[in-house]
Amino acid sequence: MEKRLEFKCWNSKCQKTYSLLRAIGEGHPQLWVACPYCGEEGIADLEPFRKKVDKIYRGDSPQSITVGETVYDLPDILPTQPKS
Repeated sequence: MEKRLEFKCWNSKCQKTYSLLRAIGEGHPQLWVACPYCGEEGIADLEPFRKKVDKIYRGDSPQSITVGETVYDLPDILPTQPKS
């Protein structure tokens, strides 16, 4: 699923916010981004915002329970850090 996300540049000389269209996958808790203003590359770590939830759907079948689905509770602006 692709989603438009806002990032804040980690570079102390830039510190601008920008938005990019990125796909958030199940096994990719980090996004590699490049600031369009200064060109510095960084990483947005999504691990602190990832939660596993169990969803229960009303129904007669026992398959109506989804166990361990990953949901991201993201802030409005994601902080970035330099690539290492």
